[in-house]
Amino acid sequence: MTRRLIVTYFTITAFALASLAIPLGVTFAHREKDRLLFAVERDADAIAAEVQRSVTEGKPPPRAAILMYAARTGGHVIVVDKRGVALLDTENLKGPARNFSSAARPEMVKALAGTSSDGIRHSDTLGTDLIYAAVPIAGSDGVKGAVRITYTSATLSSRIRRTWSQLALLCLLVLFLIMTVGWLLARSVTRPVRELERAANRVARGDLETRVPAQNGPPELQHLVDAFNRMASKISRLVGAQQQFVADASHQLRTPLTALRLRLENLDARVAEPEHAAIAAIIADVTRMSRLVDGLLVLARDDAGRLAPEPLDVAAIVRARGDAWSAAVADRGVQLVVDARGAAWASVTPGAVEQIVDNLVDNALSVSKAGDTVSVRVASAGNRVEIHVIDQGPGLGPDERARAFDRFWRAAAAPAGGSGLGLSIVRRLAESSAGTARLDDAPGTGVDAVVTLIGAPAPAAPGSGQILRPANASN
Repeated sequence: MTRRLIVTYFTITAFALASLAIPLGVTFAHREKDRLLFAVERDADAIAAEVQRSVTEGKPPPRAAILMYAARTGGHVIVVDKRGVALLDTENLKGPARNFSSAARPEMVKALAGTSSDGIRHSDTLGTDLIYAAVPIAGSDGVKGAVRITYTSATLSSRIRRTWSQLALLCLLVLFLIMTVGWLLARSVTRPVRELERAANRVARGDLETRVPAQNGPPELQHLVDAFNRMASKISRLVGAQQQFVADASHQLRTPLTALRLRLENLDARVAEPEHAAIAAIIADVTRMSRLVDGLLVLARDDAGRLAPEPLDVAAIVRARGDAWSAAVADRGVQLVVDARGAAWASVTPGAVEQIVDNLVDNALSVSKAGDTVSVRVASAGNRVEIHVIDQGPGLGPDERARAFDRFWRAAAAPAGGSGLGLSIVRRLAESSAGTARLDDAPGTGVDAVVTLIGAPAPAAPGSGQILRPANASN
């Protein structure tokens, strides 16, 4: 917006200056021409008065003052007698005297006839335009001679160019001043808008407590700030109420579901054999509901966004979760391979990596059969740390991978008992740490679930200046 305002100021100022400067320059050019002609005629009259006595008496005109004038101004001065023969020619001091009364020099003919003239004409002899003034030298009994002063048109062109140059410099100076003042004004006008933009970005990132301070700008901006603050407050209240509702409802459901499951398990031991299958199905549904409630609690806590990311060793966390899952994986006849050597520090929300790994491994196990392998790998790539969980299941098509992170969505071939929240939880936890989550094709028919986190330097040990290393990290 600042740039647009400055461009607007520049365009308006440039148009105004052009509208004024061009006519003014043309006027100055015409005035410069008139001033030069007036000055040449004035100087010719002065020289005629200076040489009148000597020409009338038939003596040579005084040369010193005329030569000094010619040297100072660059003009060509010619003094002729009444026959038109040159008595003094500042550009031909030593040559033979020339006659200037020919028809090719009409101004000299007029001057010898007693009429002064000035103007601009083309000289075939010099091949250029001449600015001239010719005046008679009057005596008591008539015209005794004439004086002519000429300049080439380059003299006038030089003066006109100087006028245009001065106008151009003045316009540039005005443009510079206008642009400087315009930049300051634009910055002051757009400062509230920039603050509003920064506040909107913070709200978009999840900081719903952001508010914009009251502005002293135009009323329209003040109204916009007030509307934004009201909107942010309402969104904060609505989101808070939603999170509180989900958290409260999920928490209230966990206890009765746990109690119901325990009672069903106790009942299963007391009923006859034909009823075991029905009770087992009911227990499976209760278990699924419990997992759904747990997922909702995780999402509610993550949406609240109370924890800030901090440097954590992702590789150490993945190794620990691999150890925790080893027994459950072995019971299903599936092999779990963990490749998380060394240390891989990333900026993540505390507890997020554990839940990410648990959900991804649980998803991989749900599609694995006995004899399959689930691989968990941690890799560092530049300023990124990636967690890969690869299964050997049936895989997903491109459309299914695009929808897999939607809440409650489950693939058509997914095994029964899932809640459809696992991958949604993974994505939300990754995004809470400014990371990403995606599904790629794995070798064969499986899926490679990839979570990318932002790398972070290992923190120093307090008071030692040494970099912390996990106790079980390889050297």
